Amino acid sequence: MKYIKSYILFFLMVFAVTGCTTDDLKDDVNDLKDRVTLIEEQVKLLNDNLAVIAYILDTQNKTISEVKNVTDNGEVTQKKIVLSDGTELTLTIGKPGTINEPEVTVGEDKTWYINGKPTGVIAVGEPGKNGEGYPEFRVHEGNWQVRFGDGEWKLVDSGENVADGSLGDQFFVKAEVVDDNFVVTMTDGTVHTLPIVADLACAIDKTDITLDAEGFWVIEKGARVEVPVKIIGENPQVTYPQGWRATLSKLDAADNKGNNYKLYIYAPAAAIKTMNTRAAANNTSDITVQVQKGSFWAVDKIKVKTPKELNTNEERYNDGQTIRVGGLEITRELYGDVKAVPADGKLTEGGVYFISESGKRLTYSLGISGVESLVILPNTEEVSDIKLIITSQIYFTNTLAFQNVNLNNSIENQYPLRAKGTVGKITLDNCKVNNLSIGKGLMIPDVASTDHLVSFEMRNSEIKIEQSGAGMNIMFNMDCDLLTFENNIVYYSGDVPKTQEYANHMTNFKVFSGQNKIIKELIMNSNTFVDVESTGTSGVTGLVWASSIGKVTFNKNLYWQSYPATQFIKPAPITTTVLLRGIPKKEDYVAEGSSNYGYNGNATMKTFQLCFGSERPATMTELIVVKDMFVTFDKSTGTFIPKDEYKAYGAQR
Repeated sequence: MKYIKSYILFFLMVFAVTGCTTDDLKDDVNDLKDRVTLIEEQVKLLNDNLAVIAYILDTQNKTISEVKNVTDNGEVTQKKIVLSDGTELTLTIGKPGTINEPEVTVGEDKTWYINGKPTGVIAVGEPGKNGEGYPEFRVHEGNWQVRFGDGEWKLVDSGENVADGSLGDQFFVKAEVVDDNFVVTMTDGTVHTLPIVADLACAIDKTDITLDAEGFWVIEKGARVEVPVKIIGENPQVTYPQGWRATLSKLDAADNKGNNYKLYIYAPAAAIKTMNTRAAANNTSDITVQVQKGSFWAVDKIKVKTPKELNTNEERYNDGQTIRVGGLEITRELYGDVKAVPADGKLTEGGVYFISESGKRLTYSLGISGVESLVILPNTEEVSDIKLIITSQIYFTNTLAFQNVNLNNSIENQYPLRAKGTVGKITLDNCKVNNLSIGKGLMIPDVASTDHLVSFEMRNSEIKIEQSGAGMNIMFNMDCDLLTFENNIVYYSGDVPKTQEYANHMTNFKVFSGQNKIIKELIMNSNTFVDVESTGTSGVTGLVWASSIGKVTFNKNLYWQSYPATQFIKPAPITTTVLLRGIPKKEDYVAEGSSNYGYNGNATMKTFQLCFGSERPATMTELIVVKDMFVTFDKSTGTFIPKDEYKAYGAQR
């Protein structure tokens, strides 16, 4: 029995101690929250008041338009100062506090000092020279830190171990409106009298402008841009850097923000030359708008520059710029550092490669682990031919992007490209594809049931098919969100004799083959197809064959068949060539298709059919059959130039 009593007593003691500890912890947490809140308020008060001090020391021709009182329980505790450029400052009328915040002063050399240490940053504006900004503070891990502008945060000397206390202000004793002036009395007894000029405003509306890390608006060479401006006053003027041009135009009516002018900025089209003009600003970057009322001026500025003079794609990429390949954006942030091109051309890893030598020969022979991404691009416009020999399938999980690349498939009876995962993107721009295997094609998924492409894009390219036979797919058996096929030439290079020999033709060719797969959007415009039939022995028709195509655009394509072989296939001859299969017939279906032309050299065949069966939407017209369409027809060089009446159609070369 005594053991039971002992255990009861023990547990009561534990609960008592635990309860006491929890209460103490709650008190400590609440005290910590109060302390953190107090320090945050002190940081905000310090930074707000420093912004006011910076304006007093360096107005940069921004006048005060209005001063508003902020009260607390009937007592004025703050002043809201509205400047002529729309900026709003907050001045807090404080008392000496006990939080150990940094001491901020301006020395005789007119630079900022923090805790008695010089910063070298100019605080006081002078005629022809503005101040260089003001300090901004924060508390990080219990210590004061400071920076100027967007610079690096640095520890404040003697700013360690911030202690709580009472809020305080080290700058202002009094701030009041006297007649048309705002009069501020500092703690050292200095009095500053600042004019309040109503009905004077100059504010460039920068809300829809993206500035770079240094605060510049980067404008392409030769471009004209515009930005709204609010101007109230007389004699508005604009000055601009040498080589630039800028004009102001008054609007018929102000917008909902009060902007009543448009500022038009014209970037230089070439290297900047010295210009003798009174409108040239005394700097290399500021576009300045100013307006006056009596003897007062209001001014606002925006810094502008053109992109850096970078001569190669690699330089632009390393500079953080975007390299565009078709609709794909290639950036260092997304794809990492540039890879060095091996001297022997044997690629040992994925990544981004910029090729500086036209005719450079690369070889891909990695295993099934493959690469995340492989991007091969010309470094300059002079690099027009990059050779890529594919000796093992390119497995990839993210992106394949090739430009000016001649892809030569050296794998027998295989698709050279193999997608893994659900985020894959393929972009081929100005490429040539050779030596694809009959019965296979260009691209296949690793796992057909799960893998799919976000986008497949082929533009300005050429696919040459040298072997006759049945079956070839550019893209096989996987879903695709966006399939874009534009301005390409696809042709069978062999002769097509007028004979019943099936082996002398390329049949059952498909850009997309996926009986149970979905294309969310198909864009197929301005392509030329020569002697690649979309029918074959199995009766599976369709240049594009999917279970469904969510949205389709199919315009200005040329389809040429010298002498189709399908009439001679037994026992059930197929006598119609179908181009699209998988388009639902719906009244609200988004579809566009027109100005597609075809030639059929076998008079006994029926004709072409745009959509399978009777499913053609009303917004798409059937392919138009013509008797001839080319003025130059050369399979040895892949040159197919339409006659004048068709020169706006097919691949544009």
